[in-house]
Amino acid sequence: MEILASVRERALTANGASRKAIIDQLNHLARELETPQDCMQRILYQPITLPVVRAGCDLGLFNHIVDSPQPLSSAQLADKCGASPLLLGRLLRYMASVDVVRETAPDAYSATTTTRTLASRDWQSAVFHNFDVIAPCVAAMPEFLKEHGYRDSQDPADCAFNRGHKTDQRCFSWYPSQPELFAHFNRFMRVQREGMPTWLDKYPYLEAARAAAGPEQVLFVDVGGGVGHQSVALRRALPADVTGRIIVQDLPALTEQAALRREDGVEHMVHDFFAAQPVRGARMYYMRNIMHDWRDDDAVVILRNVRGAMGEESVLLIDDMVLPNSGTHWHAAQLDIVMMAALAARERTRREWEELVPRAGLRVREIYRYTESLGDSIIECVRDDGS
Repeated sequence: MEILASVRERALTANGASRKAIIDQLNHLARELETPQDCMQRILYQPITLPVVRAGCDLGLFNHIVDSPQPLSSAQLADKCGASPLLLGRLLRYMASVDVVRETAPDAYSATTTTRTLASRDWQSAVFHNFDVIAPCVAAMPEFLKEHGYRDSQDPADCAFNRGHKTDQRCFSWYPSQPELFAHFNRFMRVQREGMPTWLDKYPYLEAARAAAGPEQVLFVDVGGGVGHQSVALRRALPADVTGRIIVQDLPALTEQAALRREDGVEHMVHDFFAAQPVRGARMYYMRNIMHDWRDDDAVVILRNVRGAMGEESVLLIDDMVLPNSGTHWHAAQLDIVMMAALAARERTRREWEELVPRAGLRVREIYRYTESLGDSIIECVRDDGS
């Protein structure tokens, strides 16, 4: 127990990377110590947590626990949530066993770090999204893979998503017909990397920005940039004396949504990245989490459309995950499975990026890794005029 207390003390004072390393090592140790029964308990019953937490979100349970200055009983919480005390007591018992809530005394519950996280509207949206959108895809995956001879799917209109949701539409074509789920998705995307390093912490954007030739020069084109979170972050990070236009491009629905939250110094333009890039000669073109949604042939089309607009001094910044060629962290590996199930797409290794980019007449000049477990990186590309 003294050893555990020492590890806990070190973990609480460690920086982000060291803290994650400690967690990973403890997880590895726990699995090494498991009996076969322990191992199968973990694997067989792991799927229970998400639906139980989803029920808690539906009931507003976590907000009630966080808002209370003292522990609450299952009867008190049932009264606040409008649920049966017996039912809620069973859910709370499970939640306490996996540290979602804390049982401070018999039938008395208070908040843990997890409870406080789940009281956030944005993280609740993540729960709704993964339960309602991702879980059906993953549940359908074994049968889908079996029927397709265990071959890697290359068709986003024929993947586990289609079987799980009983639709012939691609995922991103289906979303507009599900406005509540799409809203959950957008809130999840906003919060998923909150508090983590960003590309602005690693990439020398200021050097590139100062090379722009004045206020009418296009400094930054945010291709498929949604409502413009990254462009706004860049504009706010730039010194006042650095000028140049910043343009966010996306489809009409997102461009209209962005119009409700205009930011000085950030323009919005309707553009489909499967069409030729209309803004020519920008200093930086930027794509965040675009490429991992698309199979290689589609990705090459998207990249070529940008390449055709690039000048000699232009760079294309692909902001995406770069998996190591071996030893991938589980945070990243699980997202690759999600991409396979939902989009017939994938997260790519460094080797795969270095093979993909030249097909579009570009070359990788440098890779700037800015998160550890996920491998979020800026892949800086320039024209390869010899290709």
